[in-house]
Amino acid sequence: MKFTKVFACMALAGLAGNAFATNGMNVEGYGPIATGMGGASMAYDNGTAAVMNNPATLGLMSNGSRLDVAVGFLGPDVSLSMGGGPVAESGGNSYVMPAIGWIKKSGPMSYGVALFAQGGMGTEWDDATFLGAYSVDGGPQRSELGVGRLIAPLAYEVNPNLVVGGSVDLV
Repeated sequence: MKFTKVFACMALAGLAGNAFATNGMNVEGYGPIATGMGGASMAYDNGTAAVMNNPATLGLMSNGSRLDVAVGFLGPDVSLSMGGGPVAESGGNSYVMPAIGWIKKSGPMSYGVALFAQGGMGTEWDDATFLGAYSVDGGPQRSELGVGRLIAPLAYEVNPNLVVGGSVDLV
């Protein structure tokens, strides 16, 4: 009986279609190290991006100060068609997401400040598309949303096997 229910659930899940969507509000990784590893970032020193990933890992860095500057990029491919009608292609396909962080580690204590772009989204429809046809000035209609985070982290190395951390996060 249980096997039949599990098999039925698996069969129904296999019928689900693709969403063909992006999640620009939550990117796959923060900082070049974590992004280069497909978003893995929870238990190793990944620089000041740890303020977004796991503040406790700031305790893994060497004593001293560290300043990181990074630029992320979101390049969506957005189009819309309604019921077999004309297709509107968005010209909004380039969104830059800057990040900067400074961390100081002194003994068991790590602290600092960082400003990171969490993500964003947007579109741009020119007047040649049905979505931009009613532009007031005849130019493109553009929407853009960027979400930033100002973060003040603090990490404390209790012992070589345990670091605790947290942050104050203004989104």
